Amino acid sequence: MLSEKIRQLTLVLEKHELEAPGGISTIQLYSELFAAYLYQNDLASARFLWKRIPQNMKAGNVELEQMYKVYVALWNNNTAAFYKAINHDWSKHVSELMFELKEKFQQETIALVGRAYSSIFENVFAEMTNQTPDMIEDTCKSLNWEILPGAYPRLIIPKRTVDEKPIVVSAESQLHRLTDFVSFLEN
Repeated sequence: MLSEKIRQLTLVLEKHELEAPGGISTIQLYSELFAAYLYQNDLASARFLWKRIPQNMKAGNVELEQMYKVYVALWNNNTAAFYKAINHDWSKHVSELMFELKEKFQQETIALVGRAYSSIFENVFAEMTNQTPDMIEDTCKSLNWEILPGAYPRLIIPKRTVDEKPIVVSAESQLHRLTDFVSFLEN
């Protein structure tokens, strides 16, 4: 799975960073590690990496500055700024990671809309997912969502997916766990 490969890549890159002579690595390593942290939504590690990168490397590197804009948009949960920042001509060593990040973010947003909204206007959905009207139609068809006819912006009615059954814990079981916990605290 891709997320496991990126986790492995992150471990390798972190090891190379630690073993770098003088504690300062290459700009390529920093940008790959930063992109990997962003993909994993490990914003705390991305922030600390940004602070570790020497200022002279950050100041002259357009790609790192653009990645930082992506990070800030994710940190502030600003989808419009995220899509604006991620639409960049990335270098070949991070382009795949940034493309996958964009796709992952878009799919997670679509899933969130499906769970959180009973209806949403087409223009709001387009802004949240960075999709064109044609793409929205394809997405809605693939998810069996209904688009009400009418003038732009049309209303989209997401179909809720059947979630797993919630875990039901008996009152007796909860009381037993609570008793064990209180007993642990008292001893």
